[in-house]
Amino acid sequence: MKLTRHNGRAGKNGAYNPKHNDRRFDVANSEHIDMERTRQNIYWDCYTGLSPALTRERGGENDYSFEKIERIYYYEHYADHVQAQNERNEKNRHTERNRTVDDLLTNNKTCPEESIYQIGTVEESVPGELLAKIAVEFFAEMEEKFGSHVHILDWALHHRH
Repeated sequence: MKLTRHNGRAGKNGAYNPKHNDRRFDVANSEHIDMERTRQNIYWDCYTGLSPALTRERGGENDYSFEKIERIYYYEHYADHVQAQNERNEKNRHTERNRTVDDLLTNNKTCPEESIYQIGTVEESVPGELLAKIAVEFFAEMEEKFGSHVHILDWALHHRH
């Protein structure tokens, strides 16, 4: 069975938009996405854990977009560093170097990296339950191997576009 991987942070239009992965847009405008199959999608983020597509459609108090998850994470983990660096810049009279957390989110070198793993094709694919099990095991192995050096903020299982 075919397995492909793509990694990247940005394209010709800047940092990748996480809306594509969490399907927070009108999928009817995307001819490569089968709207009926999007109900089979499974989503995960570092704050709320796993959630099926139907749960996300209903909305709720903790139903955050991947974009919001990434923003919350960056503010929690990088805001103090950014503020301290800006204070050093001001002390050294280099305020032109000051940045914001939002600058980190949109800069090609510091924005979240997107990794896309695809197993199978439209004609031949893995059952959703097996795909979820593979994903959970894979990310656990990533955490064990890389520890705190890699932060997995969110992921989605898209079932056969």
